[in-house]
Amino acid sequence: MKHYIKKSAVSALSIITASLLLLCSCSQENIPSAVETSDPTEAPSQVQTEPATDDEVTAQRRERLKAAVDGYMEQYDFSGSILISVDGISLCEYSRGFADKSNATPNTSTTKIELGSITKQFTAAAIMLLQEQGKLSVYDTVDKYIPEYDFGGNMTIENLLNMTSGIPDFLNSMIYLNDIHEIDMMEPCSFENVLRFANSNGIEFTPGSSFKYSNTNYMLLGEIIARLSGVTYEQFVENNILKPLGMTNTTMNMNDADAVGYLIDGSEGDKSDTTYFGAAGEIASCTVDMNKWLNGFVNGKVVNQSSMYQMLNDSGMGYGYGWFISQNGYYWHTGQSMACYTMDLISLDYGINVIVLSNVDDENVETICTDLFNTTVGTIFQ
Repeated sequence: MKHYIKKSAVSALSIITASLLLLCSCSQENIPSAVETSDPTEAPSQVQTEPATDDEVTAQRRERLKAAVDGYMEQYDFSGSILISVDGISLCEYSRGFADKSNATPNTSTTKIELGSITKQFTAAAIMLLQEQGKLSVYDTVDKYIPEYDFGGNMTIENLLNMTSGIPDFLNSMIYLNDIHEIDMMEPCSFENVLRFANSNGIEFTPGSSFKYSNTNYMLLGEIIARLSGVTYEQFVENNILKPLGMTNTTMNMNDADAVGYLIDGSEGDKSDTTYFGAAGEIASCTVDMNKWLNGFVNGKVVNQSSMYQMLNDSGMGYGYGWFISQNGYYWHTGQSMACYTMDLISLDYGINVIVLSNVDDENVETICTDLFNTTVGTIFQ
């Protein structure tokens, strides 16, 4: 399994090798107490042990990590599913709570939960695929592809990708209007609605000069993907990412999720037509499929290595193309729909993926995900 290692980081290979030696030395189950000799009067020779096989090492890792995760999660009233993998191998799958309380349907590792803004990772990857195909450059101005957007000549596709465009947030504005009953978010939303909002509200700063998270950026990217590919945004992602990776339990329509979304008080959250989230947040998936996504992304099965590094590059704002960039050596994104809360995380240095999908609007998901990353490093590599 190929991983891309930062020059400043300790070699993952050396870390893993040291870890395996530690694991083997700590396990006493397969070490004989003595070695038989041909002459019982002779002193026994030095004990020889066989090195642990890959399967044995994986089992040891899995057992240790499961115990650590079980102990850590005791402090949380968690509802959803968690998956942790190292070097592409799933070491811990943890699920708790109900996907649907009314039917007592439990959450599992294949329960589809609304991803929210983690969808942006897929949208950014789709843009990079179009760049690899020569259909666009991220340095093109937006008006080249959406000429009817009044401010498109002032910003590049990259400004949309890394949230430096200054465009106000359409989705959060619509959620507010829905809350005060001025609109009904169960009615479909069109790109014309997004465009009208963007043209009416201008930009808040000179593109490239600052960072402000705005879902509108990715709604515009979804439209560019559709116009250049000749199919809908949803069809392009499904054909070029989901199907090649075997993500058969993932949907491009959040309303097809298996799990009901609940608020922290236990009541059901509001619902929305998937078109209000679109390329900024409409995907629903499960932890098993999300592990396929992260493994595929890291190992060149989605975009090439150059595109991956471009997506993970920090221009100084702490956000790449669909990925937040941590100073602690990992990349991540959270997601929040009308009720669900999610986060995924990758570490190129350690080959670790952590996926936490909750069907409850619980901000603890962020703490859980980052803590489980640290727990995995401490359990497996130290």
